[in-house]
Amino acid sequence: MIQYRYDKRMYNHAYWRIIRELFIHMMLSYQLEGTGFPLLLIHGWGVTGHVWQELAPLLSPHFQLILVELPAAYIAGAVACDALYYKTCSELLEELRIVMGLEHWAILAYSTGTRVSEAYVQQYPQHVTQAIFLCPLYLRKHWQIGLQIEEWVDARYPNLINWFLSGWRLSTLLLGLGFNLRRSAAVKEWMRELAHRSPDNLKHLLLALPGKGRAPFTLTTTSDVPVLFIWGRSDMLVACPQRWRAHANDRFIFANHAAPVLAAEKIARIALPFFSGEIGLPLS
Repeated sequence: MIQYRYDKRMYNHAYWRIIRELFIHMMLSYQLEGTGFPLLLIHGWGVTGHVWQELAPLLSPHFQLILVELPAAYIAGAVACDALYYKTCSELLEELRIVMGLEHWAILAYSTGTRVSEAYVQQYPQHVTQAIFLCPLYLRKHWQIGLQIEEWVDARYPNLINWFLSGWRLSTLLLGLGFNLRRSAAVKEWMRELAHRSPDNLKHLLLALPGKGRAPFTLTTTSDVPVLFIWGRSDMLVACPQRWRAHANDRFIFANHAAPVLAAEKIARIALPFFSGEIGLPLS
């Protein structure tokens, strides 16, 4: 009986391991590009790994790129509404690392993806060699107020917010905040991806931001992960720090929030020396 119970537990363990792996592959689809040390690329709000189309060719000769697609908020369930969505994503990334059999990887995260990366570095620093936060999601004060208004309106008139996050209204929002009203072919490509997201999904991803987008980045002081912040000087969405208040791990480029597609070469000139260890930084 003892042997039978042991075998049964082992069977159950193997069963749930298979289910977990299927769950991870269903939840976190990803693409691999290039060869070398693994570099995890985490996209931002409403888009997918397609946002790396300009930057990936510059990085893939040096790294094996893992272009992950984060789960939609509605898949994660109600946790999106109580600000646990980004922590949940970090846990799914850790499951993905285990399934892929990787001991360590570096991280390049963009926009809202920097909040996922922040949660991952907090929870699993032992598996991260370096991390870059590109266009870190720390909103300007008036956009935080806008999210607070959105939350108030959504509690009373949810369809109104859904209407606002669709059609030409969403396109105008993207053009203004992402591209500083400068038209580009990338705007249409981003809109095609956003159009595949439900307004509920887009809304919950925003409302789940820590501190409604104004929470300071809190990387544990016990972590030994070098972290580099790359800020766009003309980013209309993010509160870029003043140069005289910048830290040693802050870097600035002349770019807006669409930096991955409009300023890929500038990013690569900073990212490649950092990931290769040529740039020494204080610990996070």
